[in-house]
Amino acid sequence: MTMSLSSLSPPVADRSVRSRPAMIGRGRHLVALMIRWLPALLLIIGLLALWEWAGQAGRLPISVPAPSAIGTEFSDSRDMLWFHTAPTLSAAAKGFVAAAVSAFVLGMVVAFRPRLAGPVYQTSVIVSSVPLVALTPVLVLWLDRGDTVRTTVAALAGFFPILVGCVQGFGARDSGREELFLVLSAGTWQRFTSLTLPSSLPYVFAGLKAAAASAVLGAIIAEWSGGGGTRGLGQMMTNALFGFNVPRTWLTIATAAFLAVGAYAIVATAERLVVRWDHDTAGVER
Repeated sequence: MTMSLSSLSPPVADRSVRSRPAMIGRGRHLVALMIRWLPALLLIIGLLALWEWAGQAGRLPISVPAPSAIGTEFSDSRDMLWFHTAPTLSAAAKGFVAAAVSAFVLGMVVAFRPRLAGPVYQTSVIVSSVPLVALTPVLVLWLDRGDTVRTTVAALAGFFPILVGCVQGFGARDSGREELFLVLSAGTWQRFTSLTLPSSLPYVFAGLKAAAASAVLGAIIAEWSGGGGTRGLGQMMTNALFGFNVPRTWLTIATAAFLAVGAYAIVATAERLVVRWDHDTAGVER
């Protein structure tokens, strides 16, 4: 008795029925996401409309342009804006990576040697409490002008939030699972990679999200103090301020805010792709 291959494959109708719940789930998730962000979007649109009306009616101070004036400045200065934004983004990205690597290594040291938690925390608090605006001129004299200074300042700005997330995350192990690993005679490194690290990811990503925006702002702060040479968003902002080009000043402010929010959103998206079990559990609980 022969049987064709087509009879072994599931019917097309069954496949469509199986995929229908997944499509419905994605649609509900999209609708829920739109509902969640709709009030904030409407608020922003309303504030921009009110801001534009005040500008057209002449009710804004001379130091605050209307949104339409900022949009016109963006059209006229797009090439200049990208010329100054590119090195700022590069320095912020490199500083963020340097801060993440160094904070993760120190967090691992604390995880394997808990007695070092106090000295590591105290030293990090002292370093992070130094105002970056005051520290940047010292770094300029030490490291000279250029990309190194703003990369260093960006790393310093993002270091402490990541360290806090790593230390707290590495210490947030489930006691029941830890006892199970001990009963199974798992090694120290095996417990870290299979238990400690997965459990710490929500904490680590919380620090990474805060550090992503801080690294962008740190790079701009370094450029304010001459740490980026003649290029950089902070340098463009300073030139616009001294030239009293109000629309260009606000354009750089809006660009800096957009870059900081974008950096946060990129890390948040990475978190949703990596820490899937946390969101799945939250969905089940709801």
